[in-house]
Amino acid sequence: MHFMVFTEHFTAEVMRRFLGWLAGHFNHKLHLVVDGHSAHRSKKVRDRLGTHPDELHFLPPYSPELNPDELVNADLKHSLPKQHQARDQA
Repeated sequence: MHFMVFTEHFTAEVMRRFLGWLAGHFNHKLHLVVDGHSAHRSKKVRDRLGTHPDELHFLPPYSPELNPDELVNADLKHSLPKQHQARDQA
């Protein structure tokens, strides 16, 4: 699993940066499973994908049981000590 930590609001520009970061780490087509967030569906993101061989696969509008993020979040919440905190963004 790959992710990016950011401090600003999640926008199409943040998603474009993430796609660029991913493209720099892989030399093959990427299949990304995303939800219906407006940043995922934006024209900026579609334009970015038009020049790269990546594909977005959209989850149904309400599907917590299919969303792998929900499983990861639940696992993290149950496995980390309650007092654990990130020390910095890295």
